Amino acid sequence: LSACAMSVPVFSYGAMIPYIYSYLWMNGQRFDMRELNLHPSLVLIFITCCGSLISLMSKYMNERVLYGIFSMALTLVMTSLYWVGKTYLGMSLTMCAFGFFGGNVLVYTIGKATEWNPSKSGAANGIIGFFIGMSGFVGTIVCTLYVNPENVLMDKVYDPDHPDLGNVTIFLNPVVYTRVPVLWLIFAGMLAALFIPSVLFVRSPTPDEVCEMMPLTDDSVDEHRVRTSEKDYTVGQMLRTYKFYFLYLIVMTMSLALLAGSELYKEVAKETILDDHFLNVVGAVLAVANAFGRLLWGVFMDKMGARISLSVAFLFIAPSTVTLYWSRHFPWIYLFNVCLLSFSSGIFTGVAPALVELFGARDISLKYSVCLSGELFGCALFYVLSIGSVKLYNELVFLILLAAPCGVSCILALIFI
Repeated sequence: LSACAMSVPVFSYGAMIPYIYSYLWMNGQRFDMRELNLHPSLVLIFITCCGSLISLMSKYMNERVLYGIFSMALTLVMTSLYWVGKTYLGMSLTMCAFGFFGGNVLVYTIGKATEWNPSKSGAANGIIGFFIGMSGFVGTIVCTLYVNPENVLMDKVYDPDHPDLGNVTIFLNPVVYTRVPVLWLIFAGMLAALFIPSVLFVRSPTPDEVCEMMPLTDDSVDEHRVRTSEKDYTVGQMLRTYKFYFLYLIVMTMSLALLAGSELYKEVAKETILDDHFLNVVGAVLAVANAFGRLLWGVFMDKMGARISLSVAFLFIAPSTVTLYWSRHFPWIYLFNVCLLSFSSGIFTGVAPALVELFGARDISLKYSVCLSGELFGCALFYVLSIGSVKLYNELVFLILLAAPCGVSCILALIFI
């Protein structure tokens, strides 16, 4: 519930970009649509920078109280977009706050999943990841049913005061873009409904409860071999190993794959697929693909280990990113292409299990937040490449630049992890 709540607005943001851009344009904001790619990057950056505060503060306050405070704050931040979401700056600052509070909720949740299921952390985090992926499905359906149920087509406009933007594709029909502020309130209500029960139940397990979980998660307690490091590293010891920094680079490229799969599908196809409902179907199906990808990659990592899992995932991610450029001319092939990319990017759920396998389960929440800081550089790189595609190079070069680091990560995982 917690993972789904935090992720609803994040993983449905790709579906919302045309609506948000149209709303901001009609409120006098003039910029290129690709600049909205900054917002998912800001969320992920603040998740990585601030996601371990609950774990650190739990030494001085009750962790459930902290979790409740951060959950309530996250809901209020989402509600505030109704008023401050009329400007690009207001949205950007709000996304920073969303990442700050939401990151703590998400990292805390993933840490608890690993604590409750230490012998199968891949499957446990896969289940959490499944609900994260499904949140995008829920958000996309809400966009379809509320914002544009009439399937209004987008129009091309030209602002002579900003000739550098050229012809801009937006929704001119006020029936569509005026619904954006209320959409934020709908999402805030969904967050509150999902967070309230999760606050009541989330907590750390006792040693006896962990022992009780073992027969439920293991095929055989006696025969099952736990994929965990022989040495239970501290965070400081982990930072002194070379494997951590290779995993850190891999996490950085994971964020590129995650953003490419969830945020670009409407932007890439906006000139070739004009049916907004079909693109929303693409968004819903890719969310389901990502959800099952997170679940299955987690199970696969428990069976095969981090090295093989990461290598195979990036082997799919790199080519499926580049082929978006050609498949966008064929709607159903494009749907399959996007789903393959989204399914493969579900390997993101394997970060915590990989850390347990390589460095042990000790202080896993802190280890996870430290490793997740690699997203900071991945998000910054994604935004820089996205802005560069406006003036410096075309979309094919942009997609190749996104895919190249993923290809490198495939090799790094195979050799060094």
